[in-house]
Amino acid sequence: MKLLLNRSRAKKLQKILTSKDKLICALLYVAGVVGIALFADMRVNQNSFVSENALLPGYVVTKYQQQSVAVSLNKEFSSLHDKTMRDQWIIDQFTGLGLEVYTQNFTVHRPITGDKITGDNIYAIYRAPKVASTEAIVFSTTLKESQFAVPLMISLCHLISKQTIWAKDVIFLISEKEEYGIGAWLQSYHDITTSPYISASPVLAHSGAIQAALHLDMPVYSFQRLRMYVEAINGQLPDIDLVVLVRQICRQERIELLLRNAPHDIGDFTGNLLGLHANMAWQAAGRVSFPSALYHPYNIHAVGVQTESVARRNKFSWQHIGRFTESVLRSVNNLEEQFHTAYYFYLMPCVQRFVCLSVYMIPCGLLLASTAAKVLSLWFQCGTKSDVVGAKMFFSDIDVNTIDCVYPLIHAILFGLLNEIATSLLSQSNMLYVLVATQVAVISSVVFTGVREDWRLHQAFVLLLHVLTMVLLCMLNISLTIFYAIPTTLVYLLQVPTTKVGRILQRVLLLAVNPLVLVVLYSYLYVFLHLPDQLQGSVLGPLLEHATSVIESKYTLGVWTWSAYCYLLLPVWALQWTLHLPDVSEVKEVVEEGEISPSDGQGISKEEAVDGKDKTE
Repeated sequence: MKLLLNRSRAKKLQKILTSKDKLICALLYVAGVVGIALFADMRVNQNSFVSENALLPGYVVTKYQQQSVAVSLNKEFSSLHDKTMRDQWIIDQFTGLGLEVYTQNFTVHRPITGDKITGDNIYAIYRAPKVASTEAIVFSTTLKESQFAVPLMISLCHLISKQTIWAKDVIFLISEKEEYGIGAWLQSYHDITTSPYISASPVLAHSGAIQAALHLDMPVYSFQRLRMYVEAINGQLPDIDLVVLVRQICRQERIELLLRNAPHDIGDFTGNLLGLHANMAWQAAGRVSFPSALYHPYNIHAVGVQTESVARRNKFSWQHIGRFTESVLRSVNNLEEQFHTAYYFYLMPCVQRFVCLSVYMIPCGLLLASTAAKVLSLWFQCGTKSDVVGAKMFFSDIDVNTIDCVYPLIHAILFGLLNEIATSLLSQSNMLYVLVATQVAVISSVVFTGVREDWRLHQAFVLLLHVLTMVLLCMLNISLTIFYAIPTTLVYLLQVPTTKVGRILQRVLLLAVNPLVLVVLYSYLYVFLHLPDQLQGSVLGPLLEHATSVIESKYTLGVWTWSAYCYLLLPVWALQWTLHLPDVSEVKEVVEEGEISPSDGQGISKEEAVDGKDKTE
């Protein structure tokens, strides 16, 4: 604040920002991008560790020896092909072990496709023998054709039902339809309505507050390694203590653990960078990456684990995954309070290392500071009409007519509102046409605008909205902020008065950073880097499926990525698109016409006038 109130320092700041703005913005932008890339470097990230000592990861003496029971149960379960018979078999198994068993049916109305998804959830509750059911742990899986987690879960019940060491109830949840079944059960369990498109029967029996959840997917029972999924919806993450707990138990059992699509656990810079990109991509999308992602909105920390087979190299089976599951559940059982001592905001390049909040906010701040410096430079170039310096230089007397900067913003927000309403009312077959029509309407609106006399003020207004939008998203979803801010900030900073050819290039770059275009580019970049086998085939089908999934998740699962696109990203981009900048020759002509030689005795620069005033004083 002293810098703004001091006359001489304020004048120096104004002079530096107006004369060296390009250099300052370039240095800040490059520093931010390089800092983000260095997240994968071993000297920037750090080893993950357990902050909650009560977890005691790896110190639990596991008792699981029911692998023969799991094999026998798997033979019985695999022989049942009818859904009704499978459900009844599961209920009979839980009931025979003395657990409370209940079923729940649910229906999901998909607003875009128009069809209905129906299914049944089966949940069994093991009551801790020495407590009053005040806390609980959830062990969940999904019911599919090839799912070996159900026999494993029942075999684990054979062990748990005979133990008296449990301080928390254990809820065994077997759901249908992946995330929809778990979402319906959680909605009924907490007796709230998170989505009007999901209707489910009430939960007949409750336990205590759910402290943590483990979701296991076993497409194969003989496996080589485990894949861990930590991303929740809207870019949220569980407490890192739970993630480290799973990693240390896998290390104790000598099981290789990898993050999603990561080529290996830890190693060179390139491998960590690919692993970081894979995890940040799902966080930025905000979509459901695994059924465990549905627990986080209810303040339940959860991770998902999936077995993965490698040809002729599988060396783990029922006993290893059973010991792993028991160890995770018993370690969480040791908790005396909720997860609260570790990190909630972090990035993971690999399983063993992470980037904490205090580290990744610095490059993001530098990236956004480049745009903020451009805003101040444009503001100073607008000029002032008073001779008052100091703090009032930043809030000078500008023409009142410039308040119509707000009108383009209102129009841009209306575009976003129309985009969301149209996509929610139409079917999937018309989805692509609606998206294209909305983009054409926004792009064609540039015809009705022209160069304004106060174009600097309008550009400063648009860039300021961009900074504020990125700051808001940074608090909610850091991965979305990074993926969106890196290309858009560069293109927005390149929007300067130029020649006719330069303006055409600027328009092309603006089209390239359109939010919808960036979604397409990032989607194919993710497939190219991590799923190259899926590059073959039609392009339109996967794109339409991705758009439908993102939009439907907003209404059924509470994902706000589509709302952020409609009300934040698209309006700011539309404002930048409709902003006309003058030709560089016109800007020079204005400067030349405004210059009056001192010999005329009429015009002197404002800076000289202020200096003269200071001298007379």
